[in-house]
Amino acid sequence: MDKVETIRDIHELLLNKENIAFVPTMGNLHEGHLSLVDKAISISKTVVVSIFVNPAQFNSSKDLESYPRTPDRDIKLLEQYKNLILFMPNLKEIYPEHTNNLYDLPPISNDLCGKFRPGHFNGVITIIDKLFNLLMPKSVIFGKKDYQQLFLVRHFAKHNYPKIKIIGGETIRNKDGLAMSSRNNLFTKENLINAANLYKALQNIVNQAKSGHNKKSIIGDNIKHLESLGWDIEYIEIRKISDLSEPSYKDSQLVILGAGIFKGVRLIDSIEFCIGQPN
Repeated sequence: MDKVETIRDIHELLLNKENIAFVPTMGNLHEGHLSLVDKAISISKTVVVSIFVNPAQFNSSKDLESYPRTPDRDIKLLEQYKNLILFMPNLKEIYPEHTNNLYDLPPISNDLCGKFRPGHFNGVITIIDKLFNLLMPKSVIFGKKDYQQLFLVRHFAKHNYPKIKIIGGETIRNKDGLAMSSRNNLFTKENLINAANLYKALQNIVNQAKSGHNKKSIIGDNIKHLESLGWDIEYIEIRKISDLSEPSYKDSQLVILGAGIFKGVRLIDSIEFCIGQPN
């Protein structure tokens, strides 16, 4: 593994390299991240993993400061990959000057997570734009857990980096069903078990929706149940996979997305599913 920290060094390593596969991360790596790295290695001999905690996508300085950082552990986890390039730039390397780019994002960027985190997705696209322009990869792998982010990155790449293929990696879960997330490290052992209740609620809604139950009613019931367990639910919504708009009774390719705060930690999750018969 080669580890570099400057734009100059990453340019030198990637000189004349083709078919670059890229996995952008904010560190505090876990099995979910490693599954994305494995996917990248399966499609290319040149794989770049970045670790950079991007301040532009945080809505509060407190959230930014509390975001878990484990650089030494991250490096150790990635040392098993011989041909991997690890790019770990500092803040000034990526943002030498104050940056406040505004991107023309689709309206969905202000819905779902965007409704509760104004400006978040603009910050995500800011760093994605910088890294795509810097590395010019052929393929980039993102986890499906951040479903809305994946959709918006695909939209942005389609219009601005059409030669880059955006690949979604399946969500990796622990034995209780909780999606792997860097924020999981902020939980106590007991709360970590209870944090899986968001996924269980989404599963329950999907199963009942497939059985023909009224979607709004079962979502409302599950939100009330989660709130009784100590959750502050921001939203649980069923949307069309194609564009994340609200589905009609004719739509069958769907995704349920949810976000909430449990014990001071914000979690998101999603499940893709198909309904054969309309409700």
